[in-house]
Amino acid sequence: MYIAFKKRYKSSIFFITLFFFSSVGTAFTPLDPFLWPDPNYKPKFDLVQFKHFKKPKGAYSSDESLAKRITFDGTPSKRRFKISLDSLNMQKEFKVLNMFPEFALDILIKDSKSIPLNQSVRSSFNLHWDIQFGIGESWTTDLGNTRSSIPFALIQKNQNCVHNGVMVFDFNFEDNISNVVYQIASETCSYFKFDLIGLLEVNSAVDIEFSEEDHHNSLKHVSTFAPLTSISKLEQKKSFGSSKEVSPDHLSVYGYYDGKNHYRSSCKTRSGNYPYCRELLLPSFSLSKSLIATISLALLERDYPNVMNEKIQEFVPECKQKKWANVQFKHALNMSTGHYYDKKWYSEDWYLNDKGFSLNYTHKDRIKFACSVFKKKSDPGLKLSYHSSDTYILAVALNNFYKSKAGKDSDIYTDLVLPLWKELNLSQSTHEIRRSIDSIKQPYMEYGMFLTSDDLVKIGNFMLNDNDLTQSAIMSDALQKNKNNRGLTAIDNILFYNNGFWSKRFNGPSLGCNEDIWIPFMSGFGGITVALLPNSSIYYYFSDNQEFAWDRAVNASNKMKPFCETDQS
Repeated sequence: MYIAFKKRYKSSIFFITLFFFSSVGTAFTPLDPFLWPDPNYKPKFDLVQFKHFKKPKGAYSSDESLAKRITFDGTPSKRRFKISLDSLNMQKEFKVLNMFPEFALDILIKDSKSIPLNQSVRSSFNLHWDIQFGIGESWTTDLGNTRSSIPFALIQKNQNCVHNGVMVFDFNFEDNISNVVYQIASETCSYFKFDLIGLLEVNSAVDIEFSEEDHHNSLKHVSTFAPLTSISKLEQKKSFGSSKEVSPDHLSVYGYYDGKNHYRSSCKTRSGNYPYCRELLLPSFSLSKSLIATISLALLERDYPNVMNEKIQEFVPECKQKKWANVQFKHALNMSTGHYYDKKWYSEDWYLNDKGFSLNYTHKDRIKFACSVFKKKSDPGLKLSYHSSDTYILAVALNNFYKSKAGKDSDIYTDLVLPLWKELNLSQSTHEIRRSIDSIKQPYMEYGMFLTSDDLVKIGNFMLNDNDLTQSAIMSDALQKNKNNRGLTAIDNILFYNNGFWSKRFNGPSLGCNEDIWIPFMSGFGGITVALLPNSSIYYYFSDNQEFAWDRAVNASNKMKPFCETDQS
């Protein structure tokens, strides 16, 4: 352990030399007048290019070791925003951009890195936003200050929408901290898009104790990443993230993993490329149904082989109506409870949105709504009727089932799923998920997980490999390893749903195969796709313009590494 309060006594000679004779050429940025305001100089406060928020080329590395707790009250002294889409009238009705979450940031500045101690999504007292911080950079400016640049994300309360940004602040010679400038110019959110720059005054910045283990763990995590290169290096690069399938203006990031290397796009924003693409926080939306609900059941299945056949009603007392009498865990996982609004639809989340499902913040309100919203129309197990409310019911059933076995203070996500994420060396982004806002803190499995692109590659690679989990009955069916169980039909001969995973059927001969190919994939609201391809590769994109096409990537992947062996006879 060490107390990082290292006093910085720098001579005026060093200051003058650094300022006037620096060969680095990093002198002035548009942020400087706002970090250290001069009452006699009041420039226009407006959005700037993100290149000014990152470490300049050739900048002096920071030789400081600081550990600080920085606190803010959330009231911007300046702010400026431009809204490009607000279909729910969030700013008009609630003034959501007028405030910033209050927070305390514990940060280690060491070896030219700025490392927040807590990098998971953090709940705040703000009525509209929660917040997350990622690992950034630090350097010495031409004025001799230690500047830190940190990626962060604002996450809508009780929702999955993510608005990514960067904040910058300085420590000067006397250990005083500057203002904080923060900016947002991108998101993964189909109904609220804005550019925002703001200025926060710091309440306090005090020394804290940090262990070397925190620094070591951050370095260790980086060492587990797959080798990263630009997706422009791929032979079939034009087929990945193709503008004919996904609108470039609404694309957060896309990538391809070939089993060894991770080929990833840049993370474009409306103010240049995002400086910390690797740290970009990504929402899961309905990927959570696959990543949490399916995996939770598969983990339980190892110790309780009959868990899929347990009855919902026995573990969710709120679903006491007669219509739930014969509905089992497997029916909720497969979206086949027999409860729906109209038989012509295979997905009815639009109906849930119209009825206000996501506006229920407490478990009491949420489960009451979920158990009652749809009427029984058929026996369970027969028809696909996709409802996020059914996954919430399943999440409650699974958590209560687990508590009945492991004790009332246990939690299925923290105790069962999170250890797997840690085993896979996922980022701290995965350590917290959305939960009901009350004392129960029921974990959401219908949406609510957050992750990075590297996390996605690690999880996808785990699913592509044979292990005790992926070879279990639940995961084997979900991943289309069982030819006798393709799942329930969404679109005849094309789209299917099986144990929390989608699959798409492709014509075999067109891909050089004797039989048709069934490709499992995960899908999320707005335009999120993660496809697990037959050649042990992964294609993904995160977008928010309701676009879900990815056939070009499938054909391109097959050309680079054929899905099937060619018959030479």
